[in-house]
Amino acid sequence: MATLMVIDRVGTQVSISPDAYDARDLALSKSALIGKVANAADQKVAVEAQAEIYKIVCEVEKARKSVKQPVLDLGRRIDEVARDFRQECDEELGRLARLLGDFQQLEAARVRAAEQAKNDRLSHIEKDRAAELSQATSHEQVDEINARYNDKAALLESQTADGAARAQGQVVKPDWEVTVTDVWLLAKSHPGCVKIEPRISEIKSLLNNGVKVAGVNAVRIQKSGVRLKAVKTVEI
Repeated sequence: MATLMVIDRVGTQVSISPDAYDARDLALSKSALIGKVANAADQKVAVEAQAEIYKIVCEVEKARKSVKQPVLDLGRRIDEVARDFRQECDEELGRLARLLGDFQQLEAARVRAAEQAKNDRLSHIEKDRAAELSQATSHEQVDEINARYNDKAALLESQTADGAARAQGQVVKPDWEVTVTDVWLLAKSHPGCVKIEPRISEIKSLLNNGVKVAGVNAVRIQKSGVRLKAVKTVEI
């Protein structure tokens, strides 16, 4: 089959400019000279080094988002085009799957009923065999009775109904149609069946408002960062 989806053009090579590498390496080499912060003068030097590195990090993050945005937009457009194209196909696949599933349920019920009926007849055969054997008075009679009922059982086995009908290429397997009615009850009863991720910013917001957050161990720390006034663009 010919390719169903084509794309006009997309960039495949991404690189960092030499100037950006130079700026990064220079900032890191200056920062590497700082071994400790023991006084206000040391702190000033460390903050300046921190600001240089932070400026580069901010610029590369800005550049990353700028370069990546068209790719993200293209990815969303690709998904949208494919989704629109296949919508009717998906709906029809679902409809056919339901129809075939209903028929297979009927087939499974028919096969189970036939198997139960066969087992019932085999039980009667064995019951009749036992009744006749209880009246036998010789080994010859026992052998004759067993041979006769063996033949009856074999004939019954040969007349067993066919299994569920299958079309060529059809794959039928048991499955579940699941609808979650209470996700919190599910999480409480079967935590392995849900995905829970902490939202750190929301947790910090609660802590800042004096709320004791259950299930969290939080220790107040001092974290030093820098604020940039003006950032020189680093080309990427």
